[in-house]
Amino acid sequence: MQHTPDDERARALAQYRAEAERAEQSTLWEDAARAYEQALALIAGDPDTAADEAGLLTTLGRCYWLDGQARPAWRTLRRAIALCRDRGDASGVARATVELLAIWGPPDRQRAMADEALDLLGDTDPHLRALLLLRTRRQDEALEIAERHGLEDVLPARLNAQAWRAIDEGRPDEFIAVLRHTHELYAAMRVHDVAAGQLRGAGFAMMQLGRLGDGITLAEEAMAYARRTHLRFHQQLALMDLAGAAFARCEFDRCAALLDETPGEVDFRADLYRMWIAHHRGDTERALRLLVDPVRGGGAQTAVSQIHAAAAGMLFAAGQPDAAKRELDAWAEVARVGQSFVEEAAAPVDCLVALGGDDLVREVRQAFAERDGRLRMRDRYSTLQGRGLDDVRGALALRLGAPDEAAAHLREGLAWAEAERCPVDAGRCLLGLADVALRQGRPDEAQSHVEAAAALFERAGAAHELRRAHGRLNQPA
Repeated sequence: MQHTPDDERARALAQYRAEAERAEQSTLWEDAARAYEQALALIAGDPDTAADEAGLLTTLGRCYWLDGQARPAWRTLRRAIALCRDRGDASGVARATVELLAIWGPPDRQRAMADEALDLLGDTDPHLRALLLLRTRRQDEALEIAERHGLEDVLPARLNAQAWRAIDEGRPDEFIAVLRHTHELYAAMRVHDVAAGQLRGAGFAMMQLGRLGDGITLAEEAMAYARRTHLRFHQQLALMDLAGAAFARCEFDRCAALLDETPGEVDFRADLYRMWIAHHRGDTERALRLLVDPVRGGGAQTAVSQIHAAAAGMLFAAGQPDAAKRELDAWAEVARVGQSFVEEAAAPVDCLVALGGDDLVREVRQAFAERDGRLRMRDRYSTLQGRGLDDVRGALALRLGAPDEAAAHLREGLAWAEAERCPVDAGRCLLGLADVALRQGRPDEAQSHVEAAAALFERAGAAHELRRAHGRLNQPA
């Protein structure tokens, strides 16, 4: 029997699909992507196979993302959506959009894409509808559909919400236990990226509360799971959290070693930490060379604002106030939209206090006050920046003429930093207490605080902060 070229293509297509599916079962996303690419090459552009092409593009985009390749994933899934839209395939648009919404991006843009897919889909596929709602934080609507139709991969979202209520109400151990349980549920369903996210989210939050030991344990678990399932992006996220904790404890060599392990595309935060390490070690020129271009934020609000915040702090410390002020203004504009002042104020705080207008300082202080009033447990630490937050509260209060409030924040921050072995944070709190003492006419007490801070900075190898302290002591660095 003679085989036609179409028969040969069909056999090759089936072979590549089978290879890709085997690789997916083994969580070998890079190998799966390669096989899907080969399958696509056989049918791309053929109008008779447009449905197959769209399906392959969707699955390929998902594999790219799980492999930590955000840009190829985005482009591939957008192509899939366009193909499905042209064919009037509402379910295909929804499937590709669900995968695309896993990629971090501006919430407004994601909501608009989800709404377009939801409008096309209508009520024809409850599962896809629930996933689109869940991916855009419309949890109650998603759970209502999930409970009506028994959607097992959506229902754990209720437990997830229970976990976050627990932490908001001051029950961190319950929070950890519930998220470990949801991790196990998603892992059993082989929803590996969401499973990894449960552990990483728990670790991130524990660090934010200042419980670095718990946070490190959870981040290590998240990184180990992500490594086993070859999820480069999630591995990278957990690794950045661990690097931040090492940075906070002035374990600069360990921090640098963790950054060198970064898998996949280089996270912009890795270069921020490299910049901050150089700065702490007194190498200002190298630190300035490591400033990160905001373009690397990919348009994501939280990424762009983090980059501007870091640049404002770095340029101010390097004695470039005009450039620092521009970055501070850019940070304020973006962080205001994303309501991320609390998470990001630690890096530019010196610049903010020195160069920020009263209105901006009050706005940032109010963001802290609202967060502190809403939560049972106070955030002590910026997981994104590897720095404590109480010296920020203190500096803002002192700038706005509330020295007693400033002292209370700084004393709490000093106790936290000493307990968590974060010497630079402890030293900065001592310098803040020195400022309060001077404001209140106690120069001897101020001198004692500065001397104690200098000793901490010297032991930690934090050369920039040590120079600042020496300047306050009128001694050569």
